[in-house]
Amino acid sequence: MSLARFAKKRDASEGPIIDALEIAGFHVWQLDRPCDLLVWRPDMGAGHFRSLEVKTPYGKSAKARKRNDQEEQTAFVETTGTPVVTTPMEALRALGAVA
Repeated sequence: MSLARFAKKRDASEGPIIDALEIAGFHVWQLDRPCDLLVWRPDMGAGHFRSLEVKTPYGKSAKARKRNDQEEQTAFVETTGTPVVTTPMEALRALGAVA
């Protein structure tokens, strides 16, 4: 086991996504593993949390980049159905906050 000696680099799109979620009434916790965000809103009920994986879009297509060095994270996302989001609107849609 190693100690983290440096702050984890956060995705550039994470700040605006957190801001939008908080405006929509969600409580947001930043995680390092196995995904980026844990979110909850009172109307979801006690004990019902959702996880989100935030990726910064790249290129003209603005798609999320999947890194080969994140196999554990990829497995978690696929196993749990954790949404991968790149924009505030994608995050709100993934959580059912907007249609």
